[in-house]
Amino acid sequence: LHYSTIQNGLNPIQPAPYNLTQSIQAILDRYGKLTGLEGYTILFAQTEQVTVNADEMKIGQVVYNLVNNALTYTGTDKTVTVTQTRIGNTVRVEVHDSGEGIPKEELPHIWSRYYRGQKPHKRATVGTGLGLSIVKSVLDSHSVSYGVQSEPGFGTTFWFELPVFQQPTQPVLPTPPAK
Repeated sequence: LHYSTIQNGLNPIQPAPYNLTQSIQAILDRYGKLTGLEGYTILFAQTEQVTVNADEMKIGQVVYNLVNNALTYTGTDKTVTVTQTRIGNTVRVEVHDSGEGIPKEELPHIWSRYYRGQKPHKRATVGTGLGLSIVKSVLDSHSVSYGVQSEPGFGTTFWFELPVFQQPTQPVLPTPPAK
């Protein structure tokens, strides 16, 4: 249902300035039970707080889906790394798993709905195969860059970029002459 509403434009994005760094940290904090009881490690590397102008709920869904995907396919070290890097007026978010990687022949298909790779999952999951197609739809609706880098044996990194929110400058009004 969520995917259908996105695809049909029934739930348009509602951009507003928000702290992306805090939002990502709050999402990652929700994985406490999985990391504590099942031995998974989720690292978050960032050097500064970054504010973006985007739909926080929808970008949160992107981060959540990418982290879930990474946890499903991560390697035996059970580690997922989320990195936030500011590059000029852009912030890049990367979600990396330490798994086996995605074969080149599968890469063109991963954004398709219901597509699930041929390799076995590292943890038991029940899914619809819509996670990455939702990610694609949300990021397309924001008109931002995104992609995947993967090499068999070296894990996979999904990434997306958002423009950094620039506080509008207030015009400087001339000072009235002294009387």
